[in-house]
Amino acid sequence: MPSPNVLADAVERGVRLSEDQTATLQTFGDVLDVGVLCVDRNLVITGWNDWLERATGKRAHSVIGKPLTEVEPQLRPTSRAAFEQAVRGATVVMSQRLHGYLIAIPTPPGTERFTHMQQSARILPVCSEDGDERGAAALIQDVTERVTREEELRAAMEAAQIANKAKSDFLASMSHELRTPIGAMSAYADLLTDGIFGEISDSQREPLVRIKSVGNHLLGIVEQILAFARIEAGRETVQPADLDAVAITKEAIIAVEPLVSKKQLSLSSEFAADSIPIRTDAVKLRQILINLLGNAVKFTRQGGIVVRVLLPTDTTVAFEIADTGPGIATYDLSRIFDPFTQLSGSLSRSHEGTGLGLSVSRELTRLLGGDLLVSSELGVGSTFTATLPRSAPAKSAI
Repeated sequence: MPSPNVLADAVERGVRLSEDQTATLQTFGDVLDVGVLCVDRNLVITGWNDWLERATGKRAHSVIGKPLTEVEPQLRPTSRAAFEQAVRGATVVMSQRLHGYLIAIPTPPGTERFTHMQQSARILPVCSEDGDERGAAALIQDVTERVTREEELRAAMEAAQIANKAKSDFLASMSHELRTPIGAMSAYADLLTDGIFGEISDSQREPLVRIKSVGNHLLGIVEQILAFARIEAGRETVQPADLDAVAITKEAIIAVEPLVSKKQLSLSSEFAADSIPIRTDAVKLRQILINLLGNAVKFTRQGGIVVRVLLPTDTTVAFEIADTGPGIATYDLSRIFDPFTQLSGSLSRSHEGTGLGLSVSRELTRLLGGDLLVSSELGVGSTFTATLPRSAPAKSAI
């Protein structure tokens, strides 16, 4: 009797099976929970194992010796053709995805989504010792439950994608609706501060300045949400231009200097060269740097921030923002870039924000062809490094 390994190898390679191997295969088919159906060159059934008896309710003695078309009167043309090809010496593989099933068997309990058991099958030629073609043996595997679960998972994924798109559309719509009145509020505050509607006192000027500050803060939040919605929807595009990495970094530093001064922090910069040419999207690079600098300022209570522009390779530029903030625990590093995520603890709850800044920054960095990484140590500080290619191709968000 051939060993299971010999049979498995023969089945896998698709070689012809001997009649002795076919008999043994039926026995192993029961052990492996696989149906084994054997026919001769005229498609008369010569083998019907226990698995097929259980699945069809037809006993072996009642079907052996009968034509396959009599036992399976609704045998489909594709199934018949597969057996005929195997009888002529070819190995035929029938995938459930393309053919559904080889022979008609009612679906097992709990998988009634299909009218018939879904099957994957391999039909092998059977020959005598002298090599004459004697028939074919079909190995039939029930994949109904697996296919049912795959369809359920696919449906769940499609539903999740629809829900995610609806969320992104809602965020974009809400953000657009908010941006106009917030912008108008800030504009009226400017007009009042400038005395367009009459002179104002110093005591009136202070709340107007605060209104303007709050308006700018709200606009910043709205812009983060809009950027996130555009990235998720795949509508963010790259418009490369020839830039100076040093100059654009200095612009970002100037934008956050008032916040740094307000918290009495130090802010220094180091550049690998006086001028570093880079071809990338100016708006997105500036947003990345301002987001990272703003995040560093937000979470740093004392000490300061160091901004470095480095040249790690001939083809890349690295923008490094290091702070002396509280640092990030190792178990939080894996989710620091998740959208709408703010780390637990009293420190993060004391700071406002959408939890989108780092997520948007990383997605924008990747859109520009690079990546954003973080290293951190509790009680020491954190360093965020955005590494970009010296030349970013024009493309759309994925």
